[in-house]
Amino acid sequence: MAAGRVAIIGGGIAGLAAAYRLRQADSGLALTLVEADTRLGGKIRTERMEGLVIEAGPDSFLASKPAAAALCEVLGLGDRIVSTTRESGGTYILHRGRLEPLPEGITMLVPTKVRPLLRSRLLSTRGKLRLATEYFRRPRLDDADESVASFVRRRFGDEVFDHMAQPLLSGIYAGDAEQLSLLATFPRLRETELRYGSLIRGMLAQRRAAPPPPPGGGQPRGAFLSLRDGLGELIDALVASLDGIDWRVGVAAVAVEPVNGGWIVHLADGSAVA
Repeated sequence: MAAGRVAIIGGGIAGLAAAYRLRQADSGLALTLVEADTRLGGKIRTERMEGLVIEAGPDSFLASKPAAAALCEVLGLGDRIVSTTRESGGTYILHRGRLEPLPEGITMLVPTKVRPLLRSRLLSTRGKLRLATEYFRRPRLDDADESVASFVRRRFGDEVFDHMAQPLLSGIYAGDAEQLSLLATFPRLRETELRYGSLIRGMLAQRRAAPPPPPGGGQPRGAFLSLRDGLGELIDALVASLDGIDWRVGVAAVAVEPVNGGWIVHLADGSAVA
């Protein structure tokens, strides 16, 4: 690949965000983006049916990770961000054929309020008792990574994972929690476990230590954020912002070959990006 040219393989949110960052850093940089699918956006796909916004992939991003909200802001979508607070409709999980509200006080998958949890039909009495024992469980002290599924089961039990964490994770990452790295997706949970011994104890301590919101700051945002017309808005805004890109959509990259200190990306249609 010639000096001053960058090829990005993959047109999902990661590839588009990388292209945006590179374009902001160097407006003269030659960019080629290769995407095997006939559409951009990867796992993010928003559909509209009978006036409803339906997400075929992830349906939100975490308020505790500000990068996504910051990207929306710089793309001019700040006033399009919507929250999942109870005042704005809340979050519901399909459980045994019914939409059940997510109990108030869930912070980064960790329950921090007792009464809403006790009233919830998402967990059996046994599941609630198992969750309560997390407060007294010892932390794992080694440095090894583990899957998010393993971590949640270890701390809270199978029911919390199956009925609460897994649906929430599928709405954020649209991936298999058995394969998602804890340290790559929720490193703060591991840090909290090591520092406080218990996630519940740690979240309660952090909540008590948090400064009060400034007066007149408007409605607080919930743990999960999205856009009024779905996350597809973010993809559309990113694509619209990327002028002068060599789009190679609908053709897969099949090989990357080093040549003379650079690289050539070979595509399935026989062409190449050099």
